[in-house]
Amino acid sequence: MDTALELKIGLDKGQAFSDSQIMDKLLHSELVAELTSYLPEKPLALVWRLICISEIPYSNRLKYTQDLIDRVYEKFATPFGFSLSGDEKHFLPCYNAMMISALCRLNRATDRQVRNAVEWINANQPMQRGQKVELPNFNFDRYGGCFKQTPCYIGLAKSVFALQDFKEQTGETKYDQQLIKGTAYILEHHFFKRLSTGKPITKHITDISFPETYHLNTVELLRFANKTNMMQDERTKELIAYIKNKRTKDGKWKNNFKYKADGYLAFDKDKKESQWTTHIIEQNLL
Repeated sequence: MDTALELKIGLDKGQAFSDSQIMDKLLHSELVAELTSYLPEKPLALVWRLICISEIPYSNRLKYTQDLIDRVYEKFATPFGFSLSGDEKHFLPCYNAMMISALCRLNRATDRQVRNAVEWINANQPMQRGQKVELPNFNFDRYGGCFKQTPCYIGLAKSVFALQDFKEQTGETKYDQQLIKGTAYILEHHFFKRLSTGKPITKHITDISFPETYHLNTVELLRFANKTNMMQDERTKELIAYIKNKRTKDGKWKNNFKYKADGYLAFDKDKKESQWTTHIIEQNLL
């Protein structure tokens, strides 16, 4: 087992680690070594590397991570949030939200750049149908449309996750109204189902995979349900049942989708069992 996963499992079980033990786990991790082997240049590669390394406990202590964050701020941070082009041309709500969540995991929630991005969600992200969005300088239609009569479910859900992650890190409740509305929208859909047909909302929403990509999946939804104390809600039962049904004969889980992109690194390489994914699921099903 990789030492970074040993650290993650130990922390989730309440085990205490000294500073020297933490650094020893990080510095002996093959996964961490691979993640820190180079600093990406391309915009999307920077996003994926930020998201991946944010899932490693205490990775914010690494100089590499601080350099990565500095480059992300330099390339993407604007007064209105995180944009792939550094301006309105390639601003996408889902990427803005994913970067917020990653930076919150890296203990950077109080940075001005993160606060600007959270403010954008609070001011502009629709959390219900039929909410008109007028932002003339933004071109959301180039990617299929984020804000039509029905808002993109991926962008909405990831924005809700971002607000929750920000709240957990800062203790601030000023965005609770948006958070409550968005959570209600997710619950209304039983997390992954279309209201009209009951079928999965997107092609990849029922995937089992980790870390996240721009494809919203069941592992993300489960983690959100658990951290917001919705595991006993009737509308969560189908999500839980679906995930339990995906266990292997050994009672573990295996990734059924492998995302490939520059900067992105799948944590699990074993074809029989996905140790990281299994731990994340088990931790949130308890």
